[in-house]
Amino acid sequence: MKKKILASLLAGVMAASVLAGCGSGAASDSAAQDEQTSEAGKSEDNEITVWGWDKNMNGYALEEAQKVYGDGVKINFVEMAKDDCLTKLHTVLASGVTDDLPDIVLISDLNAQGYLMSYPDAFRPMEDVINYDDFAEYKTAAVSYDGVTYGVPFDSGVAALYYRTDYLSEIGYTDEMMQDLTWDQYLELGEKLKEKGHMLQTFNPNDIAEFQIMLQSTGKWFTDAEGNADFADNAALKECYDIFCRLNDSDFTKVVSDWTEFAGAVNGGDVACVLRGCWMTSTIIQSEDQSGKWKIAPVPKMSTEGATHYSNQGGSSWFVLKNSKNSELAADFLSKTFGGSTELYNTLLSEKSIIGTYLPASDVEAYDQEFEFFGGQQVNKLLADWMSKIPAVDTGAFSAEAQSALLGVTPSILEGGDLTENLQDAEQQFEQSIQ
Repeated sequence: MKKKILASLLAGVMAASVLAGCGSGAASDSAAQDEQTSEAGKSEDNEITVWGWDKNMNGYALEEAQKVYGDGVKINFVEMAKDDCLTKLHTVLASGVTDDLPDIVLISDLNAQGYLMSYPDAFRPMEDVINYDDFAEYKTAAVSYDGVTYGVPFDSGVAALYYRTDYLSEIGYTDEMMQDLTWDQYLELGEKLKEKGHMLQTFNPNDIAEFQIMLQSTGKWFTDAEGNADFADNAALKECYDIFCRLNDSDFTKVVSDWTEFAGAVNGGDVACVLRGCWMTSTIIQSEDQSGKWKIAPVPKMSTEGATHYSNQGGSSWFVLKNSKNSELAADFLSKTFGGSTELYNTLLSEKSIIGTYLPASDVEAYDQEFEFFGGQQVNKLLADWMSKIPAVDTGAFSAEAQSALLGVTPSILEGGDLTENLQDAEQQFEQSIQ
């Protein structure tokens, strides 16, 4: 079935930025963005222009990469909000005007397939300069399309169950008891915690971001290998909804409606557990008064065949624009930094706890670092170990559309509507949205 993705890509970008679950970076003034972007065509011979978001994380990573590469390159980081970055990229590529292209662009993993499918000749294949055996398999799959690998994998969204050790100890749970939880066992914690005056976790009935974690932990996704909806006959997805309904019907969740309320519940001590990608660490550690009270454990295990304790949520990768002014210099820069430097990843880990997906860096010194905030746990080392065990899935080009279709029927499911019938309706909505 032929997919006409160009018409839906822009909407998909906007939807994915909401559903991805990870921070998108602060919004930037559009006029300033346009002025910075227009300078791309006037760059020096050794200047690489990079579009991305979050200066504190991604901008910092580029600064450290430039130090590793040396004086042969000057990085011009054009910061903008994530949805602005991806929308601007779509607009420029659709126009066919190469003068306005950056040399490198950061693309979130759930959006990558859509761009590679829509603009197959816009991105430089990187197999001649990158050894993809050096990266986690699930990340390599995310930056590949039609048998060709384009992106350089960057940060991991390896998932973790963050938990308050002080709250769990009140109900007799030790760290050892948190390491091999099933979802049934995890939900049972809620009733016990409620008796002590604590909520298990937050719950947003309009957000199915946790489905990404649950599905990938079983090796399944919202769509199949051909990009078709995999809803009605997807046992893992049905289990996701069973868990979602149980959370909805419970009295041990803190109901929130947006990121602000979610983060506020975590930092305010309202919940005992948080299930998210490892990028959640930067939010949790903002509450200095909670230092020593948090730890991490593998995610709860589902009952579906093939289920594991390991999954991913979020993450992004670097892509070189083939027709940019300094594309070859950009490819060399990425190959010798994010694609080849353990020194770089050691710095990113030790200074900002940025978890990459470069496997040769899995034994750098920073992985042995003990974090006082997390009760002395070697958080980086644990996350790296879990990352290597994440089941690889083909997220395809239509994850945002799939989740939007499912959100359309979720209220009916929560109200007790027939699950299979609603999933069949969602499949029809999904197919219509991508035709």
